[in-house]
Amino acid sequence: MRYYHDGSGSRPTVHHRNRPTQSPFPFIMLHKLRQIAMMVEDLPEAIALYGRALGMEPCRTGSLPQFGLDNAVLPAGNGTFVELLAPHSSDSAGSRFLQRRGEAPYLIIFETREYDRLIPHLREQGVRITGETEHEASRSAFLHPASCNGAFLEIIEVTDPTNSWPAAGPDWQSTRHQPGTTQLRQMAIIVNDLDAAIARWSALFGLQPTKRFQISFTDLEIAVLPLNGRDTFIELAQPTSDDSPSGRFLARYGEGIYLTIYQIEDSLATDDHLQTLGSIRFTTSRRTDNYTNLGFNSIWLHPATFKGAFTQLSQVLDSENPWPPAGDDWYKE
Repeated sequence: MRYYHDGSGSRPTVHHRNRPTQSPFPFIMLHKLRQIAMMVEDLPEAIALYGRALGMEPCRTGSLPQFGLDNAVLPAGNGTFVELLAPHSSDSAGSRFLQRRGEAPYLIIFETREYDRLIPHLREQGVRITGETEHEASRSAFLHPASCNGAFLEIIEVTDPTNSWPAAGPDWQSTRHQPGTTQLRQMAIIVNDLDAAIARWSALFGLQPTKRFQISFTDLEIAVLPLNGRDTFIELAQPTSDDSPSGRFLARYGEGIYLTIYQIEDSLATDDHLQTLGSIRFTTSRRTDNYTNLGFNSIWLHPATFKGAFTQLSQVLDSENPWPPAGDDWYKE
């Protein structure tokens, strides 16, 4: 479907699009979007920024010597996390990424409960798996960005029955601190060809879009694909104009991670809080009618003042639909 909106406050016109590509699986092979890793230059500074802006505090800090990185894991709510990574070695992949790309989202981490089926299937599909690890509490595989529309992915299966996400440390479930976000909801990947990207993610992971739309003021055509746990989503987005922020981003950086989307409880309170900080550049739907009647209000944090991470904070206004960006009926299936 396509959704168009002229900013008048009326509900966008809906145009039906092509039928979804058939999935090779009877069910989705990715259970949940668990974590987004951000590559930053200064780890303490990044921790402080996420604390001031989003109320997040680390539940685990440490070092990843095998990758030449220091890290901090911050709960984002509902068992989802942000990981901040900073190189401590000049010859590490993280350091080379910073030199090439600057501070930016680096790695999307998914949970699967079908590791033994998924990883052999990905190999059969020609996916380049750059490494596999196995620990007492989990096992994982890294997928090269060239195989996944420019997005570096890690697929993890948890084998510890007492800790649903060991990467966050042994004690994260007992923390009493509540972040300013209710959870990490959706990651957007910018692509050259939306039809081809949908077909690719369907073939690899069994994902299917529940909503496909275009909103004129974003200059993006978007497909939203729920994961199997039904509470996190992948967004595939193709610019509809070369002369737009998204079009220029794609021309400069190529396909890859574009936008991180968190759900929040109160967009007006968050708006007020960000204004008091004064150091973060942001836009809010409080001052535009573009999102009228779409079921959610959003705030966008500019990457230039948020460690290279283009970030959306969305409050759901629909009392029945838990995530309107995924469509009107997805949660009824």
